[in-house]
Amino acid sequence: MTQIINQEIEKISSPTRQLQTAIDAIDEAFGAGYARDNPGLVAAMVQSGTIHTAVATGRSAHDDALSMAQSLTAQVCETLLRLKPRFFG
Repeated sequence: MTQIINQEIEKISSPTRQLQTAIDAIDEAFGAGYARDNPGLVAAMVQSGTIHTAVATGRSAHDDALSMAQSLTAQVCETLLRLKPRFFG
């Protein structure tokens, strides 16, 4: 699942792609040329996309770390249960 998310992030994270997507979305919503006439709106859309990408990347890293921690915890617990007879007779 994380690999799929990372692939999607890579697809949308290119600055050129974000810029073109913002321009297309603005022109579609408000009419042709609106993005050209409102560069501040385009900049806000690109900034929003960049923030979204950063959050998605952080979430992906968090999910990976959590998965590794859960796996390690399970391994430690299993090992302790196996060693319990040696510790307590």
